[in-house]
Amino acid sequence: MAASAYLSDALITAYFVGTKYISEHTGPPGTAGDNEVATGVDANYARQSATMAKSLEGALTKATNSADVSFPAAAAGSSYSVTHLGVWDAATGGNFLAAIPLDGAALPVVAGTINTFGTGNIVVLGD
Repeated sequence: MAASAYLSDALITAYFVGTKYISEHTGPPGTAGDNEVATGVDANYARQSATMAKSLEGALTKATNSADVSFPAAAAGSSYSVTHLGVWDAATGGNFLAAIPLDGAALPVVAGTINTFGTGNIVVLGD
């Protein structure tokens, strides 16, 4: 099913505009936000807030982060790879809204690594 322009705008506006919380995942999140980095893997890990704004991409509406999103430096002993980002409606718990696969190779994370996603690089397309 392809979303109409109207539905695309309505979905993005209702669920993705405003403050959302971005998560990092070590594998596909599925429909429930699985494989989120856990504090047992990285003691400094936490979802990061992002202000999402909407714009058009062709006939469809998209939401993108309006400022850089940086995760804290990975804790000592951390060693994992990030393959996906997730979008949530809460800093902890909450509802998983979308999965975003990273382009290219997974991002390796070791102690001290700070992952930063630039303005406009986190994209949810209303399709």
